[in-house]
Amino acid sequence: MFRKLTIIIFFSILSACFLLLPSFTIHPEKGVYIDKQQAQKAFVLLNKIRKDPNAYTERYEVSLRNIAPRPELHWNDSLAAVAERKALSMAFKEYFGPVDPDGYGINYYVNKAYGISSDLVKNKKQSDLEAIEGGASSGEVAIKNIVTDKDHLGLEGQKLLLGEGDFNASLIDVGIGYVHGTGATKYWSYTCIIIAKHS
Repeated sequence: MFRKLTIIIFFSILSACFLLLPSFTIHPEKGVYIDKQQAQKAFVLLNKIRKDPNAYTERYEVSLRNIAPRPELHWNDSLAAVAERKALSMAFKEYFGPVDPDGYGINYYVNKAYGISSDLVKNKKQSDLEAIEGGASSGEVAIKNIVTDKDHLGLEGQKLLLGEGDFNASLIDVGIGYVHGTGATKYWSYTCIIIAKHS
C-alpha cells in the first residue's frame, strides 16, 4: 500500500513539473541548450567596447571613432531570463526576427518580467530593447557581429549596444541569452541581448 502511494505521488509531482515547463523547453535529442558562459563573455566584451569604442575601430575594421564612451551596463537576471527564452523560442519555433510567431515584440516580455515605461508597450510588436544575432560561434563573436553590422540587419543593434542616442544612452541594465543550435535549427546559435531600464 505504502509503495503504491509513493509511486502515485512521484508520478503526480513529475506530471506537475512538466506542466510548468515552457513550450520551447530544451529537447536533449535536438541538442539545443543555453550557454550561460558564452553570455557572460559577451557581457564582459560589450562593456569593454562601450568604455572605449575607438579602441575597436582597427580591430573590427569599422569606424567607431565618433561614438562616445558609455558607462558599464549592469547584469540583470530578469532580462537574461527573457533573453534566453527569446533565443530558445527562435531556435525551436524556427524564426529569426524581432516579433515572435504569436505577434509579440520583446518589449512585451520585458515589461512582464522587469517593468518598463508604458510608452514602450503601446504596441504589442514593439521591440526597442533587443539586438539579435544568428550563427555566431561564441557570445563575443555575436557582439562583434552586431557592433559591425556584419549580417546587415541595420545599425539599430549597434546603436542599442553602444548607447547611441539619448534613449539608448539612458538604458542601464542588460541581459544576454546565448543558445546553441544544431543542424536541425536554422542557425548554429542564437543570441539575444536586451538592454533596458526600469520604469
